[in-house]
Amino acid sequence: MAKKTTSIGPWIVVATVIIGFFCIFGCVLSLIAINGRDQSSSDVVVTDTDPASATLTLAYTPEKAALISDLVDRFNQQKLRTDDRKTMEVQLLELAPDLMVDEALSDAPRFQALTPDSSLWLDQLDRRWAGQQQLEESAIAPSPVGEVVRYAVSPVVIAMWDDVARSLGWPDEAVGWETIQQRAAADPDFRWSHPSTSQASGLLATLAEFYAGAGKTRGLTVDDATAQQTIDYVTNVERTVKFYGEGETAILDRIRAEGRDFLDSFVVQEHLVVNYNRDAGSGSPELVAVYPAEGTLWADHPLALLESSDLTNNQRSTFRAFRDFVQSPEAQQVVLQAGFRPSDLSLPLEGSAISPANGADPSQPQTTLQVPGPAVVDVVQNVWQFTKRKANIYLVVDTSGSMEGDKLDAAQAALREFLGQIKGDQEQVGLVEFSTFVNNIDPLEP
Repeated sequence: MAKKTTSIGPWIVVATVIIGFFCIFGCVLSLIAINGRDQSSSDVVVTDTDPASATLTLAYTPEKAALISDLVDRFNQQKLRTDDRKTMEVQLLELAPDLMVDEALSDAPRFQALTPDSSLWLDQLDRRWAGQQQLEESAIAPSPVGEVVRYAVSPVVIAMWDDVARSLGWPDEAVGWETIQQRAAADPDFRWSHPSTSQASGLLATLAEFYAGAGKTRGLTVDDATAQQTIDYVTNVERTVKFYGEGETAILDRIRAEGRDFLDSFVVQEHLVVNYNRDAGSGSPELVAVYPAEGTLWADHPLALLESSDLTNNQRSTFRAFRDFVQSPEAQQVVLQAGFRPSDLSLPLEGSAISPANGADPSQPQTTLQVPGPAVVDVVQNVWQFTKRKANIYLVVDTSGSMEGDKLDAAQAALREFLGQIKGDQEQVGLVEFSTFVNNIDPLEP
């Protein structure tokens, strides 16, 4: 679909450093990531030091905030008790999945259980934990991930406005990554996006691109992922991306605010398409979920216990009670009505929110890709940094008197941490210093 706005090639991000470390770092990421809310916690958790505590803090990813809040409220309303008559309670802590892994590996995580958007993060947690342990060569590190169950799943889809999808041949013709690449290459006004690989939808979509490039649906290997043919394919797809977002909820916030002028197409989980259409109402332009012709992967939303020496027996009991609850018929119906697919495959999807009326097709996806091994996932994440579209980034830094002392030190630390996240030598970063006026401009450099 043509627009009056014009793409300006590699996009320019202006990040303004304001006051204090957290304000500074949040502001930098809010522009890179669209919305810093996806990058950190919005909850205040008070650590319970009671050795018999039955309060379980559960870290969750932002895209399922409504569902997990509903499930936790229903569970807490039961006022279940442990054997020693402590009331079981679940508290919530919102975290982006990569930060969830980081905190789980810290000395004092604020949570005892986690529900990321994909089991890939649990694999990463296990691998990083093992790498931190000082063990004899033949020893195996105990896993920090305890019991794991699944209660909700959602396929990763390409969301499009209905008329855009139809212009690509949907629903009569299969639409996939190659279709998107060809359309974007032919039409400079076609705008599409997917999250970075620090989010499950971005990582799973990228894995699907690598599968498509390798011409496989199962058994993707490191050799497949690093083959020149595969890298060329992924590069051709990625160079047509007009916008990289850090989180699905942030993308949807922009879509709600700006509508179709923002993007023609973007990668999200199916349940977000369903809920966008339900919330928008019949008078708004409809999004449809397109299931990539080459195949897709599923966000499986595991619920896992984090093993640690601080975990109380009562917290373990609370986890098990909540584990049983989220798999109960009552909770599985809540999952289904929230736009997710239930882990209980015996539940019919007919009559649920997953319907054409909400932009989804319960008979899809027809092709499900196999999640590759951890080594392949690591390679794909690393290779993606070099195949994705490159960025021009300007950092705008306040160096006025108001930033003297600790504030400027914190700003410098935040900038160093941000720059450390930039991989490859094709990203360009510039610096603008200002106080009352602009004092200095350092041009873009790799």
